Amino acid sequence: MKKIIEMIRMAKSAVILPHVSADGDALGSCAAVAELLSDMGIDSVIYAEERPEQRLSFISEKVKVYNGSEEVFDTCIALDCGDLERLGERRIFAEKAERVINIDHHKTNTFFGDGNYVDASAAATGEIIADLYDNIGAELSRSEALYLYTAICSDTGRFAYSNTTPKTMRTAAKLMETGIDHAEAARLLFDSEPLEIELLKAELTGNIRSYFGGKLRIVSATDAMAEKYGLDMEDVSDIVNIPRRICGTEIAAAIKETGGKIRVSFRSNGEADVSVIAMEFGGGGHAKAAGCTIDAENITEGEEMIVKVCGAMLL
Repeated sequence: MKKIIEMIRMAKSAVILPHVSADGDALGSCAAVAELLSDMGIDSVIYAEERPEQRLSFISEKVKVYNGSEEVFDTCIALDCGDLERLGERRIFAEKAERVINIDHHKTNTFFGDGNYVDASAAATGEIIADLYDNIGAELSRSEALYLYTAICSDTGRFAYSNTTPKTMRTAAKLMETGIDHAEAARLLFDSEPLEIELLKAELTGNIRSYFGGKLRIVSATDAMAEKYGLDMEDVSDIVNIPRRICGTEIAAAIKETGGKIRVSFRSNGEADVSVIAMEFGGGGHAKAAGCTIDAENITEGEEMIVKVCGAMLL
């Protein structure tokens, strides 16, 4: 942590980058770091690969969508990102920067930065950023606490997932003590979807595919399906939880065919380490939650590849 703080203090301009398909942890952590840098007199900008999903609009107002900008920043801060490939086209910022700071909690992190702080025991990158505030001697504002609470709440599934630790709860309590509306943050994250998304999820539920006696269950969505309900794929989140919730599911997978890419999210309900599966396709993550982009022509081919790799683990 000391080296990371020293590198941050050296910055005069910084670009802050979440992983592709940025979630609540990635964006919440980025927003908190951006405010921290501002408090330190350091100019920064957050660039996402694509438009953040609608439910995170209370954070995404601070985020720009990358449009091929050729700006140069002396410092690049990658948050919640396991490797350079997960930066997508924005990796050019890292290649041009004088220093790259990598802060993450994925055990599959490749330590690609000039300075790396990776704590796989942390429930969320937001939990690490809360520690960063403590170590740098910065006092949390209410908005910063809200961003970090959102980050932690998102990656722990409202503190229901197995990655939640006593330290996670103590960190969340400290954030709550600033006076944030934690109930509203959780509602926006988990209970505020438009009808159109619920209709799409109903269609996906009716098309769950089961393999190996139901141990593996898969759903898939395409840009065309999203457009059918007047949605952008960026607004379609957490569909991997549709098969995950079904009794008997050991591995759940959600495939998204969007923008010509096949992106997959995995969840484990049992002993299977889905980070190993994701790494087979160049991705990574955690034992219980991981993701990757698959080099496949279409969803059908991608699903066949997933079934083959998962079968080797489940049979």
